[in-house]
Amino acid sequence: MTDIAVLSETMRQGEATRAAMGVQLRSRPLWSGADRLGGVPVRYVSPYRLRGVNSPELLYENIVHNGSVYVAEGGNAQNVYTSPDLKAWTARQVDSSSGLVAGKLAAAGSLLMAVTQYSGYSYLRTSVDNALTWVIQQSISNADIVCSAGGIGYVLSGFGYKEFTTNTAATPAGTARDFGVAQVWRKVLHNGVRWLAVNDGGTMALWSANGLTGWTNSAGLTAALTNLPSTGLRRAFTLGGRFIVVAMSEGTLSALYSEDANAWTVGIVGEMEPTGLRVSGIGESAAELGGLLHIPVKLSDGTSSWNALVATDGIRFKFLPAFWRGAESLPSIRTRVGGGGLIFNGTNQVGMPAAARFESNPDALEVYFAV
Repeated sequence: MTDIAVLSETMRQGEATRAAMGVQLRSRPLWSGADRLGGVPVRYVSPYRLRGVNSPELLYENIVHNGSVYVAEGGNAQNVYTSPDLKAWTARQVDSSSGLVAGKLAAAGSLLMAVTQYSGYSYLRTSVDNALTWVIQQSISNADIVCSAGGIGYVLSGFGYKEFTTNTAATPAGTARDFGVAQVWRKVLHNGVRWLAVNDGGTMALWSANGLTGWTNSAGLTAALTNLPSTGLRRAFTLGGRFIVVAMSEGTLSALYSEDANAWTVGIVGEMEPTGLRVSGIGESAAELGGLLHIPVKLSDGTSSWNALVATDGIRFKFLPAFWRGAESLPSIRTRVGGGGLIFNGTNQVGMPAAARFESNPDALEVYFAV
């Protein structure tokens, strides 16, 4: 009833503003529909909702999907958990004597990849049977990065070497590869046609037609970056068939985008932030819903911090409401299989249910000024 009452008052005030300024106050679905980056949002009605109780009740991190089941890290240093529906989870032991390294679980098609550590040494383990059994494949550096793109798994050097390995369901043991250029390669992405490897600073990228060999410098990225601030954080993602590099500097968000991984276009530079708040961090993961990419961001007023989502098409940005307040790290986020909405982690914040997770509310509305 509170939302209805407040919405009614917002609409009344908006009508008065419209009469005075010649703008219209309207409402629209928050997570679907055209032109959701247009207008000036003034209120959101029930943007998120809590997920139901899990079994077991753990705070799951880094949830992936291998085409058959969801697989998640969380709670037990030796287990991953599998689920067909994000509700009932089953523990699957990766190794009996070594612990999982958080944040290094990946799915490359049906191949699952995880990293365990024992006595200071890290090992890549793989599974091709929905996490029922795991096989140790290779010893890797503790700093190495594990990711996947286009059905291929990657182990990238955390020390700036040009060598890397690829792992697939057909060759889970891995194959040694060479980028030809030494960098701290942070992530590999796939837009459906080409693969893009991006370095740690987001200042250099290579593209390949098969994700394995023939890596070529993305010359257009270097040229396009001259139009953005030279300092700050950068994160690379994909949206549909588009590669996107999001840049944060001096409290603003900007973006570059490319369809072919070589020619890059500058989107809006220096997009405004929520009043009184500044972006202090960008999440490592992002999720697509309704044609927009949703990225977790950390907002701060200099004293307190909030976790929120920012939506972008690679050109424009829109900040969505914060979903919790606190200093916790930014959550992983993913789209439910079948496109049924976003799911992202909750918090251990006082007053919140244990292991709370949020999802996008399909009935959510936003009230906005049409200008």
